[in-house]
Amino acid sequence: MTTTSPADPTDPDVALVLAAYTAYARGDIDAAVVDLDPDVDWVEPEEFPNGGAHHGRDAVHKYLGAAYAMWSELVSERTAYRRGEEIVIVHHMRGVQTDGVPLELTAADVFTVVEGRVVRMHAHADPAEVL
Repeated sequence: MTTTSPADPTDPDVALVLAAYTAYARGDIDAAVVDLDPDVDWVEPEEFPNGGAHHGRDAVHKYLGAAYAMWSELVSERTAYRRGEEIVIVHHMRGVQTDGVPLELTAADVFTVVEGRVVRMHAHADPAEVL
């Protein structure tokens, strides 16, 4: 399915996911994971630092905390798309890592939200795989 138009930001599920990105961008990892199901399945590309599968809210908290700690400066831009029951976020990050090296990357994160809880997230290093 081709995803072309941004999602309605007032859609409750979209708003929930975007709020997590806003929290992450300010380094508030507790707020970033508050709407995750306790048994969430979270899969990051293997090529990402600490990538792979993370199961449960605590594991995702640890992963996101470590990922955020890699940045000394971070600009996070995201665009949400609705694809049936899934929410696709194209997440563009740019900034400076703690070692002083500039970094810019874009990923596509696919979320499944059930009854106000994120139950699954699967990230793709290449947004074209999803869009």
